[in-house]
Amino acid sequence: MLIFDLTRIADNGDFRARIRYLMVKAALAKLVAVTPPAEDILLGQRILDDGESVAAWATAALTNATIAAGAHAADGSTIVDPDLEFAINTFWPAFAK
Repeated sequence: MLIFDLTRIADNGDFRARIRYLMVKAALAKLVAVTPPAEDILLGQRILDDGESVAAWATAALTNATIAAGAHAADGSTIVDPDLEFAINTFWPAFAK
């Protein structure tokens, strides 16, 4: 799939809803830790307060080679949830800085 196609998936509302769900799931997991680092608290709260860019996270997820390889539909529906969740969790440190 071309970069153009991947960016269109990143702009898809249904795809972004899936990303948002996984962002909230990751934020909750970080925030319930016994002593989360300050940067995890800040990012987690931004996510829960709807102050974090879902668009940026959606685009980041699509830079993952496995995610891009699974993108066979214009709405991203062929990308499996476990792969998306892995990508969101992998990119957490980059967004937490």
